Amino acid sequence: MNNFKKYSIPYFVWIIIFTGIPLLLMILFAFSTIETFSVYSFDFTDYEFTFQTFSKLADMAFLKAFGRSIFYAVVATVLCILIGYPIAYFISSSKFKHKYLILLLFIMPMWTNMLLRIQTINNLLSENSFLSNVFHISINLTEFKSLKIILVMTIVYLPFMILPIYTVLEKIDKSYVEASNDLGANPQKSFLKITLPLSLKGVVSGVMMVFLPAAMGFTIPQIVTNGDPNYRMVGQLIERQFKSSHTFFNIGSLWSLIIIIFVLGSLYVISKIDEEGETLL
Repeated sequence: MNNFKKYSIPYFVWIIIFTGIPLLLMILFAFSTIETFSVYSFDFTDYEFTFQTFSKLADMAFLKAFGRSIFYAVVATVLCILIGYPIAYFISSSKFKHKYLILLLFIMPMWTNMLLRIQTINNLLSENSFLSNVFHISINLTEFKSLKIILVMTIVYLPFMILPIYTVLEKIDKSYVEASNDLGANPQKSFLKITLPLSLKGVVSGVMMVFLPAAMGFTIPQIVTNGDPNYRMVGQLIERQFKSSHTFFNIGSLWSLIIIIFVLGSLYVISKIDEEGETLL
């Protein structure tokens, strides 16, 4: 086994360069007064350790964006559960010989470019859309930007809810349901007492897989609202700290660290609920 350890060296080097060093720089900036960064002019002598940046956590712009992000993500996640669970259950309990082909229909959009998907869905929910021009069906949500953001999130991240739930449902021993039926339970009671509790592991994994990108992303609100500051989410706020004409790497790094801690906490919850990682297979 030791002979194969040397083959892992390139992966460790990759992780150190593209994950470890950026994370270290992020921590460095978060606890410093350094606002800008350039590989050509960066000097460690300019570094000054401080907790001053932490006062920006109480910034109203950040708090509003963070609260808005959590609200949108929670609603989108609930919608994904309400839509995704019945779909996963139907596919799992169906008698189709090649049920994976049905599942493939929901997974296939994930193989396309995400920006293209978001732009297409956004167009379908706008005034001058493909549906209105060809089928004369208008779903114009241009004036309801919050609703539009939530719906786009739901459609984009729905496969991430369906897949883990379906995986768990497929692994449930069907003899449990049969035994429940033999004992006199009707199908509804068997579902509530057997299937639903055993599938909650997949639901929790699906919630994390939908909630995290929905809450922390910036692409969907940016495209849907065309950068409207009244609907700005935390991902957009962080992006502006690094890419605007006035960069604030220390503030952006601190906010990014908060998000990373949030993500790591969520992954820890998944690891405790699904120790074998079966919902991700």
